[in-house]
Amino acid sequence: MFRSGLLVMIITMVSRVLGLVRATIIAYYFGASGATDAYFSAFKISNFFRQLLGEGALGSSFIPLYNEKIEIEGEEKGKEFIYSILNLIFVFSTIVTLLMIIFSQDIINLIVNGFPTETKILASQLLKIMSVYFIFISLSGMICAMLNNFKQFAIPASTSIFFNLAIILASMGFSKPFGISALAYGVVLGGAFQLLIVLPSFFKIVKGYSFKIDWKDPYLKKIFILMCPMLVGIVARQVNTIVDQVFASYLQEGGVTALENATRLYLLPVGVFGVSISTVIFPVLSKAVARNDLKTAENNIVKGLNILLFLIIPSTAVLTFYSTDVIRLTLSYGKFGEEAVKVTSEALLYYSLGLYFYTAIYLMTRAFYSVKNSSYPVRFSIVSIIINIVLNFALIKPMAYRGLALSTSIASGVNFVLLVYVFRKKYMEFPLKRSLIFFGKVILTTAVALGASYY
Repeated sequence: MFRSGLLVMIITMVSRVLGLVRATIIAYYFGASGATDAYFSAFKISNFFRQLLGEGALGSSFIPLYNEKIEIEGEEKGKEFIYSILNLIFVFSTIVTLLMIIFSQDIINLIVNGFPTETKILASQLLKIMSVYFIFISLSGMICAMLNNFKQFAIPASTSIFFNLAIILASMGFSKPFGISALAYGVVLGGAFQLLIVLPSFFKIVKGYSFKIDWKDPYLKKIFILMCPMLVGIVARQVNTIVDQVFASYLQEGGVTALENATRLYLLPVGVFGVSISTVIFPVLSKAVARNDLKTAENNIVKGLNILLFLIIPSTAVLTFYSTDVIRLTLSYGKFGEEAVKVTSEALLYYSLGLYFYTAIYLMTRAFYSVKNSSYPVRFSIVSIIINIVLNFALIKPMAYRGLALSTSIASGVNFVLLVYVFRKKYMEFPLKRSLIFFGKVILTTAVALGASYY
């Protein structure tokens, strides 16, 4: 299992490094301006629904139910279940895409009302272009979740590589004739690549396709019952980022871009470590719970948390103590000036304080999904978003964009603590002593390494 996790981590690392290259290229050609604020805001909205499908609520609901269905009804019925799900996703994502195109201006006015009029108009135009991305990423995300269940991790993990390459090429090749719109077209092209790259592996497994939706399948009803509370929880997590956008739109020009660039950097270890580990562990957890093998489930959760400690604590040290150097190294080129470096590095520092919580939340949420309980992650996500909003109001005046980043870190910390406490109390009281001792060792070695690097 952890060999697969290492493979996913390596591929994800390549993807995230390309994501940094993408951020550097955007900073070089477009800097931190009203135009980039418009682009990042529009992309955040078009990307808002991505987590709801595929590897989000629908993907997490699908895996345990699919495994149960093939155990009871056989593989042929399992394939019919797959076809029904994908056909429903296509219909739903097409409707949402059309609505985003029609109401793009209203959506922008609602979410980033603090922007100047010209920035809002530009953001609306970019959103219309990028709306189509939702169709591609919805289908791709769901197919990736299915492939993960068949223990195919490499292809799904590599899809983001092609997405990043599309935007990099669009920036370098078409920024002059199309301006900031080149990035929007790059997003759509990247989404198409993400879908095309997974189709061969998918058809190799299912060996055919049907456009039929079996409305009488009881598992179709089950998946939506299981998905709804997950959906609320994921919406709550995504709303946290949208809330930050709302507040940031009232800050100085380039504030949204600074938060987005800082987010890109702290999400590097989140994606490489947190998402990779939870992606590989989730199918194992689901199968262990289905067999009532709680010992295996507990061991995998503890191993996952410890691996994250080993990987994330040093990452946090680098991103906090050397935040300015990291930003200067990765983004300070072309039109990205010294003021942009200062603002972005300060946002990165405060975001990074919650780095372990962001990554471990992925693992603990999957632990709840494995026992078919999605209500607690929902409740705690809602608590998290309320805390984030309250702290945003409290900290935006004294700390500006720094307060928005710190609020996100604190809210994530509360979310993680609640997840661990309730899961141990209700399902598996996995030992924390081993993790706490390991945490102390990692802190000590990180401090020594940090001191050596400083001197």
